[in-house]
Amino acid sequence: MLPILFLPAFVLAAPAPVVPDTIQVHPRVWVLKVAPTAATYAALKGAGITHVINLRRDGEPGFEMEAENNAMMAAEVVYIRLAMGRSPSAGDFDLFRSVLKDLPAKARVLVHCGNGNRAAAAVCGFLVVEEGMNPEKALVLAREAGLSAPETEKALQAYLAKSRS
Repeated sequence: MLPILFLPAFVLAAPAPVVPDTIQVHPRVWVLKVAPTAATYAALKGAGITHVINLRRDGEPGFEMEAENNAMMAAEVVYIRLAMGRSPSAGDFDLFRSVLKDLPAKARVLVHCGNGNRAAAAVCGFLVVEEGMNPEKALVLAREAGLSAPETEKALQAYLAKSRS
């Protein structure tokens, strides 16, 4: 009779599927670097996204709020809309931080605007003020996630300077 060997099993966790065109900026937060598409909506549930925060304003090219809301409902994702301009005010940043901070601890959140610019800026403010991330590191991450408009970065820099004083 042959001896039976019991070897420990190695289980490798497969990486969670991601939504196309996103960058993970926090263990539970992703920034979409482009406007959402049908592929974005289709990937949400498989990626475990539980909440979507949309920063787009009425009248932006290609933005159809009702269609996006319906897509979120179909994916069983909580949809939050916080319209934010290209030069966000301190109040815009504060409201975003408050909403993100108050989501359930296990929430997996996708933040988007039309091109990642405002979404990256808003998340950067959250990372610095709420999570204590180094501002320079947060800015590098925000630029990688889509922060590109000078007026948005200027508003963010002013917000971060005020928040640290």
